[in-house]
Amino acid sequence: MRAGLSMMALGLGALLALAVAAQEEGAHPPGPPLIGAEPPARQAVAAPPPADQPESLASLLRRVLAQDPQVRVARALFQAAEERRLQARSRLGPSVLLTSNNGQSVDQEFGGQLERRTSRVEAGVRWNLYNSGNDQAELQATGSDVSASAQDLRRALEDTSERIAESYVELLRVQELLPRSAERLAAVQRLAAQVQRQNDAGKASDADLTQAAASVLDAEIVHEQLLADQDSAREKLATEVGTEVRTVVPVVLALPAAALRTSAPGLVQASQLRAQAARDRVRPPAIVYLPRIDLDVRQQLSDQTTPALTTEQKRSWQITARWEFPVLGETMARRNEAQRRAEAAEADAERVARGVQADLQALRARVANGEKAVAQLDQQINQYDALVRAGEVQFEAGRRSVAQLIGLRDSRFNAEQRRAEQAHRLLAARLRQLALTGQLLPALGLGVDTD
Repeated sequence: MRAGLSMMALGLGALLALAVAAQEEGAHPPGPPLIGAEPPARQAVAAPPPADQPESLASLLRRVLAQDPQVRVARALFQAAEERRLQARSRLGPSVLLTSNNGQSVDQEFGGQLERRTSRVEAGVRWNLYNSGNDQAELQATGSDVSASAQDLRRALEDTSERIAESYVELLRVQELLPRSAERLAAVQRLAAQVQRQNDAGKASDADLTQAAASVLDAEIVHEQLLADQDSAREKLATEVGTEVRTVVPVVLALPAAALRTSAPGLVQASQLRAQAARDRVRPPAIVYLPRIDLDVRQQLSDQTTPALTTEQKRSWQITARWEFPVLGETMARRNEAQRRAEAAEADAERVARGVQADLQALRARVANGEKAVAQLDQQINQYDALVRAGEVQFEAGRRSVAQLIGLRDSRFNAEQRRAEQAHRLLAARLRQLALTGQLLPALGLGVDTD
């Protein structure tokens, strides 16, 4: 009767342990839902849109991000951390044993030998009731590890998005500058043809004709270089994403500026959570000397031993308290190691936070300067547009030379090039700023919940 009550108590205890473990699981969620966290079975990157249809940065990332190698590595490590947390949770509950013993032996009994056959089945429950709080501490630590891995996955998504965005923006810069270059080439070709007609009529010198031809050659070189840069940027982007990318569109960042001041970077959060996990693993000095207490309950299910033993055990239970002290100091050394690792993790978290803040401070000045430069260059291009129109009229009237008109057009194109460069740097700085603050994916409209 007592044994039956003991088994019932153990069953209730097992259910209680599972309930506690479930509560612990709720206390340590695996992390925020992230794009690409649970993709479908491994498959090739989706095909690009038709050749006549451009693709935005957001749609490109949505198409290729989940299958990027860096994201797959971070996703696998996140899932491994979750499995490790489940292992730590399992240690809080009992283990159910089922033992089957089949064999044959020759025994000496009452001065004679007999051959004995054994077929025995036994069930049992083994439960570590107390382990100096180490199992609970490990569960707490692995919960922080899972959250840190979720932030690592988030950071991998952001890193990959930033890397792809850099190549995308470079292709966008060249793509937007090509029409300007083609317009300049067409204009100097028309001017060269006009000077040729004037030279044939004796109204323009050979020097003017040579000047116009040199201008056409310079415009052709620049335009061909831009075409080569476009092919290079397109090939680089296609290699990074694993699929062809033909035409890109301007990047739209939909995020209020206030979000940059309230967000929490995944890089910083991951380091802070790992420092928390390291602190959770440091146990107080006195606890490491407490005993380990185990409960072992066994119940015989069947026994077909022939000839039967003179005595046989039907059921048993025992509680064991075990003190173990390595004489060369392993216990305290292990505890001190955990403490040093916690200190190192805290220092590393501080280093990461400082580095992110330093980069953000530098980017703020770069963004402000880029915005000012783009506005000034827009104004300068408008001024050159007016000057070129006036110069063309004056050239027709014979009041400006070919060299002067070519110089005006070259100056306007140089301003357009500088404007494209400044816009590219400004957009790259904003993307970097968003990536450091953990807001790049939401700003691109991918809807990642990072709360």
